[in-house]
Amino acid sequence: MCGIAGIFNFNGEDKIKDQIEILTDAVTHRGPDDRGVWFNSSADLALGHRRLSILDTSENGHQPMSFDNERYWITLNGEVYNFLELRKELEEKGCTFHTQTDTEVILAAYKVWGVEMLDRFNGMWAFAIYDTFEKTIFLSRDRYGVKPLYYYLNKNQFFFSSEVQAIHKTLGYSIDLNKKVIEDIAQGGFLSHGTTETYLKDVYALPGGYNLILKDGKVELKEWYTLKKVSVPDTFEKQADVLKELIKDACILRMRSDVPIATCLSGGLDSGTITAMITTYYREQKNRFNNYTHKSFCAAFPNTPLDESKDAIRLAKQLNTQINILEIKPPTRSELTEAMKKCDGPMHALAFYPIWSLYRHIRENNIIVTLDGQGPDEMLGGYRPLKEALQTAIELKKISWFKDVYNTYSEMGESEQFSSKQFAKNELNKVIKEETRWFVKNKILQIKQFAQKDKIVKTKSSSIGSAHINSYELKAPLMPVRQADQRENIFNKSLYGQFFQSPLPGILQQYDRCSMANGVECRMPFMDYRIVEFLFSLPLESKVGGGYTKRILREATKGILPDETRLNKKKIGFNAPIVDWFSNDLKSFMLEYINSDLFLNSNYFDGKKLKMEFDNFLNTESKNWDEAWKFWAPVHLTWWLNNYHLEKK
Repeated sequence: MCGIAGIFNFNGEDKIKDQIEILTDAVTHRGPDDRGVWFNSSADLALGHRRLSILDTSENGHQPMSFDNERYWITLNGEVYNFLELRKELEEKGCTFHTQTDTEVILAAYKVWGVEMLDRFNGMWAFAIYDTFEKTIFLSRDRYGVKPLYYYLNKNQFFFSSEVQAIHKTLGYSIDLNKKVIEDIAQGGFLSHGTTETYLKDVYALPGGYNLILKDGKVELKEWYTLKKVSVPDTFEKQADVLKELIKDACILRMRSDVPIATCLSGGLDSGTITAMITTYYREQKNRFNNYTHKSFCAAFPNTPLDESKDAIRLAKQLNTQINILEIKPPTRSELTEAMKKCDGPMHALAFYPIWSLYRHIRENNIIVTLDGQGPDEMLGGYRPLKEALQTAIELKKISWFKDVYNTYSEMGESEQFSSKQFAKNELNKVIKEETRWFVKNKILQIKQFAQKDKIVKTKSSSIGSAHINSYELKAPLMPVRQADQRENIFNKSLYGQFFQSPLPGILQQYDRCSMANGVECRMPFMDYRIVEFLFSLPLESKVGGGYTKRILREATKGILPDETRLNKKKIGFNAPIVDWFSNDLKSFMLEYINSDLFLNSNYFDGKKLKMEFDNFLNTESKNWDEAWKFWAPVHLTWWLNNYHLEKK
């Protein structure tokens, strides 16, 4: 995994040499091991690369890399995990290789199969290939956008990079901010990450599952992947068997590394599954990829409701793996400032700081690759989509599932800051009110239709069944790239939205920013496309039911993951202990920015109202997370804007 960059000049101006240096060096943290820049013969195109050496760490893996007598040139960020199988297939077709990298396999695949090669890839990637014969730039991003890729286009130039800040820096901060995205960030929102928009106007994200082709000065975006439904076994038990094999293979594929590899282990179901699968099934390779360290890393928050370190220690002992616990302490001003500077733009939540700290600690322990557990919550109902589940049960007349999901989500744990039982009651009341409103409107419509007999009564489509419309679609000024199939039920639409729109795209970017800021590659077995397609194809009851969220995953790990973890219903989201930090160690930092003119007179949020709410928060004895969460995003944004304006001068 690396940092990539590229520039194409349409007018032949000679600025490209200085610009590619800036653009490439702006992502140095993503690739501390090597640096490369390549220009085409007419010097109107340049590719840049910062390398984090993972596969074939020799000089042979240097990028930009060429193939076929230097016809094709590539700069790659990411990994194609099944490159060995693809290499063998390509060798049978007459291709010869000079490195042990997946990069060279991608180039050979492009020569042999063209764009269709992408359907064969199992991995995460963002890359650009330049064809010197056709004079075509081909950019591609993996199916679900695990690896980032951004671009900027005007009448004179085309830029691309792994990070928005790199383009920002290269343009000399002369580009306007994107007000819609900034406002979303200020509210702690994830919405922009499921769109093509970024915090800079005219700088866009290439969506996951899309390609970009630049030829003759024209840019064309093409969707190359859409979520596919696959056949699943008829019984729950057989479904679990299939999922078990898929996870097992996804983990083993992601163990291919020529540098030390470890896991992140919180003590919960998702990360526990990854570590358990590896310790149970992975066998050291005789010649290569024998770099698994049998180590796991965990962030601890002692004496807070967020701390899961005891569970992680217990689970590590049961799985016979070493556990390395990093105690996350409230950051000093300098530590927090360093973390904010290393991230690509303002963050929606302070959760980025413990994530960033953990990956820094991992790198300090000479680990270059980790396997993490992101994905199941969004696909299997882990984020409490109770309202949508209840509405779906009503829609499909599944009375027993209605009771089942209500009981399931009401038994996910109680704490001082969150009550599952109260949450479930509140969601049930919302459903009752909305369904009653829908019933009344429907009856009124029937009466009107009866009264007017054959006359057509014109109504807005949203007036009937409005309770079932995704609130995201009603409110968001930022339009997501991918929309759920309207024929799907409400619950599945909700899961689709969580996966493709929010919050998962934002979480993926957060982990990419924080891991790559420290030169660590974060691999995610649950994002294997075979697992994603399988889970989205399952019936409702396999996702949530029998008293459990992520039901199928719990069944698939029976006998592999200890029941204390496998059947634990309590849900603890990964975050920072903001209630404690804002009230104590970070209080002065927060007040400094909340009391600033830039905050109070913000163009993106109501600073005066937030100041009053923060003062009330500090003076309240019974503080809770629901109140505290709203304050970090506008503070980080204010800090970032302040630095942005200073640099602009």
